[in-house]
Formats: sequence, C-alpha cells, structure tokens
Amino acid sequence: MKIKTEVLVVGGGPAGATVARFVAGGGREVCLLEKDLNHQKPCGGGMPEALYREFSIGFPERHRKTRFVRIVSPSSREMVIELEGGHLVTVDRREFDQALRQRARQEGALVVEGQFINIKEWGRRSLVVEALVEGQRTLFETRYLVGADGVNSSVRRAAGLKHIKKAYTLSLKTSEMHTEQCQFWFSKEHAPYFYSWVFPSPEGVSTGTGTLEPAMARGLFQRFLQRLNTELPLQDLRGYYIPLWDDYEFYRDGVFFVGDAAGQVMPFTYEGIYYAMKSAEFVAEAILKNRPSLYRALWKKRFYSRFKLMQRISRYFYRSDRRIETLFDIFQNPKVQKASMKLWLEKDTSRGALLSYINIFRRFLK
Repeated sequence: MKIKTEVLVVGGGPAGATVARFVAGGGREVCLLEKDLNHQKPCGGGMPEALYREFSIGFPERHRKTRFVRIVSPSSREMVIELEGGHLVTVDRREFDQALRQRARQEGALVVEGQFINIKEWGRRSLVVEALVEGQRTLFETRYLVGADGVNSSVRRAAGLKHIKKAYTLSLKTSEMHTEQCQFWFSKEHAPYFYSWVFPSPEGVSTGTGTLEPAMARGLFQRFLQRLNTELPLQDLRGYYIPLWDDYEFYRDGVFFVGDAAGQVMPFTYEGIYYAMKSAEFVAEAILKNRPSLYRALWKKRFYSRFKLMQRISRYFYRSDRRIETLFDIFQNPKVQKASMKLWLEKDTSRGALLSYINIFRRFLK
C-alpha cells in the first residue's frame, strides 16, 4: 500500500504533534505516524504555565500546579523560591501527548499508528518512506519528512546523521510521597553532572535522578532515596534518555529534525517540552513557506544564545559539588532569582533578559 502526503511526521509526542497541528492548520496535507498511541513517557512532565497560553491549549484533566521551587545543595543547605509570573505545571504525559495529537486531528492531520522503518527512496522533490502499519508494509510518498521520534531517532539514523549525545535518568511515580514544590537536589553522590528531583505529579510524586553513566543509575537512585530518608518499591523504576544539546544538524535534503531528535533540550535545566513545541512551530513555518532554511534561522535567532549560555553554565558548575555550592550562593540573591524566572518560567525573549543573565555569570565563564 502507498499513501501520498505533502508532509510525513514521524513521532507523535509534543514536537511531532505540534508540527502536524500547525502544518495542517496552514492548509497542507500532513500525516502523523506514531508507533504507540498509548505510550507513557516516564519523564517529570513539568513545564511552565506560559506554554499553555502561548500554544492556546487547555490543561489536561489530570495535572498539578505549583508556585514553589525548592533547591537543596550538596551540603543540604536549602532555599525555597516562590515563583512570580506563573506556575509550574506537571502532567500525565500520556494524556498530554494524546491531547496534542487530538488538536492536530482537529486541524485536519491524519494520525496513523505505525512504525517507521527506513527511507526507501530519496529524490530531489520527494521521498519514499517505508513503515509498518497494522502489521502491513506501507509506503509513504512525501515532499517533506519530519523526524520527531526522540533521542534515539530512527529517522536520524536513516538519514545518516550524527547521533545525539545523551544522559540517562531513572524515575518512578508514587502515591507514597507528597510535595507541593518542584524540588531539585544536587550532589555528586546521587546525581553527578546532573540533579535529582522530586516533583508533584497527578499520581502523587515523580522522583528520579540523572547521570551520564547508565550502569550507575540504579545505585545513584538508591542513594538519593537514602538522602530523602525514604524507601520506595523499585520494581516500577523506568529509565529514559535525555539529549545533551550540541547544535546538531536540523535539516538535510527534505528531512527536518525537531525536539529530542534534534537535541533541543535546554542544558543545565534539562527542560525539553517547551523547546520541542516552539521548535516544531518553526518547522511548520518553514514548511508552509517552502523555505527549509528558515527553520534554522528562526531557531538560532530565538534560542541559540540561550542554549549556548546554559551549556557553558552547566559545564562549569556541574563539575564539582564545590561549584554547585557557589551556584547556590548566587541564587540566594533575589535579583538572580528574578532574572532566572524571566528566562525559565516566563520565557522572556528580550535581549535585556539574556544580557542580565550573562552579566550574573560572566566572571565564571571567561
């Protein structure tokens, strides 16, 4: 069987669903191919309230809001920051992703459950993509292909592009804990070059830790539980990879990459959902205008300087617990907190917001 479509999007998470929504809304024919329409990604599911306003979407039925961030240093010093300008929202990822795909359907996108296999033909004006749909080999003929299929992108591999560097996280969701704060815990003992977290979630709490060494993850998570002075059943632990941004290639000969498949996760905070969706909006604009190079131009104008700055901050401060303690001292300053919230929570795009942040960290990043 062969299906013809102007745009084929592989991957139905926030990035892929958003591309499909805006491309279909612009009057173009688009098919969204997702291998598991009931997939539950085991991430913290946290995002700023500003995302819902910017993309004109409603909150999922199950969600939690908080106005407080708790930061715990390696030496167990603590600070609680009350957020100004909005809430952090945590969601059930299955419900959130399904709602985004439904929005794409409402705009006219065709949503198909199936698995990408390969790029079978790569012509000047079209591509032929092979997939499995309901167990049947299916060919898609398309003008543009969008790889939005995660950090281990099969589309990226089929295009012969450099693989995405990544970190590994282990997490679980439990009703045996409770918090009204998004908590970030730092120490090389349980989160070397990363952080551990306790977030409110619809199930109760999402808790986990990250590392660059997957083989160490389970032991690190157990040490984090010891630090929390709690015991939890570990049979429900789930692992997933997070991209480490490094200005990867976004486009090649009719094929776009977006979200985790392009490494578009903010260094240091490891926030991905907002940046995946905003990047997807740029992809859609480039497709609708038939100007593929516009995607990278829009992304670099909006995000490159921010990602580069946070990459430098991450590489400097995550190097040791001593440097994290210094970072903790910096964040005790209310002016630093305010500058951080403008970039992180409010998604302030002004040059002034970025420059104020650069000035805070300038002496550390020479």
